[in-house]
Amino acid sequence: MYQDRFGQGITSQSARAVELYDDAVERMFALQPGGGTLIDEALDLDPTFALGHCAKARALAGKGDNAQARDYAARGRDLAANLPERERRHAQIICLVFHGESMAALDAVRQHAAAYPRDAVPLSFALGVYGLFGFGGFKDFRERQVELLETVAHAYGQDDGWFLASYGWALVEAARSDDGIPMLDRALALRPDNANAAHGRVHGYYEQGAAEEGEAFIEAWLPGYDRGAILHAHLAWHQALFALQRGDVERARGVYKDSIRPAVSQTLPMFTVIDCASFLLRASLAGCDLEAQQWAEVLRLVEERFSKPGIPFVNTHLAMVYGGVGDPEAMTNLEQGVAALLDEGKQPSGGVVADLCSGIAAYCGGRYQDAALLIRRTLPDLARLGGSNAQRDVYIDLAVSACVRAGDFEAAREVAKQRWTRRAGHLDDAWLDRQCSGAIRVTSAQTSLP
Repeated sequence: MYQDRFGQGITSQSARAVELYDDAVERMFALQPGGGTLIDEALDLDPTFALGHCAKARALAGKGDNAQARDYAARGRDLAANLPERERRHAQIICLVFHGESMAALDAVRQHAAAYPRDAVPLSFALGVYGLFGFGGFKDFRERQVELLETVAHAYGQDDGWFLASYGWALVEAARSDDGIPMLDRALALRPDNANAAHGRVHGYYEQGAAEEGEAFIEAWLPGYDRGAILHAHLAWHQALFALQRGDVERARGVYKDSIRPAVSQTLPMFTVIDCASFLLRASLAGCDLEAQQWAEVLRLVEERFSKPGIPFVNTHLAMVYGGVGDPEAMTNLEQGVAALLDEGKQPSGGVVADLCSGIAAYCGGRYQDAALLIRRTLPDLARLGGSNAQRDVYIDLAVSACVRAGDFEAAREVAKQRWTRRAGHLDDAWLDRQCSGAIRVTSAQTSLP
């Protein structure tokens, strides 16, 4: 029996197919393109390669082809039915993930990690801010990720770039940047083009309040990254966010136009909608005068790909888009759709998503006191939505702005100060003053996001 890069037995009729599989997994873990092509070559050499089919499912999902991903995952599971237990359980987990059985998949990952701690592929699906933990509705998902990774850390040591990047970023998100950043730096030293590690490192800069250093890091690292890679537009989003936080609105606007907006982004539609909606809202709150067509461009993507509500974190960004274009009918339909999904038990975040959508609707309708009340009461439970600390900060920005427009400057300062005294130190008094001045310039007749 052959072994994969993690030293585990793997069943295939071709040694070369296993080598191609290892290279593909390495590329996927580094969020570099090309993994799908390598897997195709592996499956040409061995069409019965069960874990090769599982890897193909992941590659297809990374391109947004979820239907084919489900087919390949099911084929991998079937081919693995009579293989050794590790491969069989590996394939079963992949199939659960791509068939939407998230809680069953998460339970299986925990059990599998205890038995096979170096089987990194199934483990990886539990991680990240959009993973099984992140989108599972857990208020403590960051701590749960760290706990799981701690249980397998003994199996990886200090020389596995994937594990260092995953563990390092998890620690950064769990308010342990001093522990996580050295791991991310080590992962980048091992493989400088590791986009997963670079992304985690950017979050480290954000959490430590190092906006200038973070922006400089991205400007140095990003030019070597393929614009068609899955994380290129999102790293540019971080770059634009740092520029906004420094008060350089024109720089931020330029990055958005060049690398983030739907016409130029080459990543998944979900990623594009989230990053565009969040950036445009933040830019608006910072006093940036946006053109109507910028929101309209994002709306077209929403109408093409998100005709009804689904994932809670995405739903709140749909609300931002409808607010940005000033479409109260679409906003009402979204609120009603979210309420229906909540009744069906299909919003893991619970009522947080409904309150945020309603809060954004209130804000856009000029009902700032209602908006402040609705959004502020979600703040303790925001993590149930998933997403990163940096991404969820947009809701804090909006809460601050709603308080200011409602005339409650003391509440605005309280909300803001709770954040900058714990983390993200660059969001300080100067940032709050910009938010306040931007909000004051807008009249109470505002019926869409500024």
